[in-house]
Amino acid sequence: MACLCLVGTGLAAALLLVSLALVAWSVMMRYFLNQPIPWVDELVGYLLVGLVMLAAADALRRGEHISVDLLTDRLGPRGRRLTAAAGQLAVLVAGLALLIGGWQTAAFSKLLGIYSTGYLAVPVYLPQLLIPLGGLLLAVAAAVGLLRMATGQSPTSGPAEPGAGGLRP
Repeated sequence: MACLCLVGTGLAAALLLVSLALVAWSVMMRYFLNQPIPWVDELVGYLLVGLVMLAAADALRRGEHISVDLLTDRLGPRGRRLTAAAGQLAVLVAGLALLIGGWQTAAFSKLLGIYSTGYLAVPVYLPQLLIPLGGLLLAVAAAVGLLRMATGQSPTSGPAEPGAGGLRP
């Protein structure tokens, strides 16, 4: 799973760099050459969706999602373990919902032949496929976290620190 998450994070980093380059190029063209590039905003929006969906699973795997530990810090080891398991289960359900709902939405858009209304006029199902892909990665990462917990390990493979989504040793 770690390798798959790292591939997703690597692709997300590449999308971030491409987005940065496109925005810089667009700003330069607009303000220095007075020739705006109207399709850049639409493309960067799609790239940012891909970035988030591809990187979320690795953030979960390493325990880097935002967590509120006001209550869990006051619990004993068993209570912290139960809340961590409930959190992993909730992420698993959310990932499956993104997978199923995203796939159905993309299939529906493809069936109807819907194209974006922006300057790119791309088939909408193509960027929509990033949602089920990210949902699948997230669901697998949560399932691995639950399996790790079933074997007595921390759900994350990153540093187990309070506030980082992991359990304290």
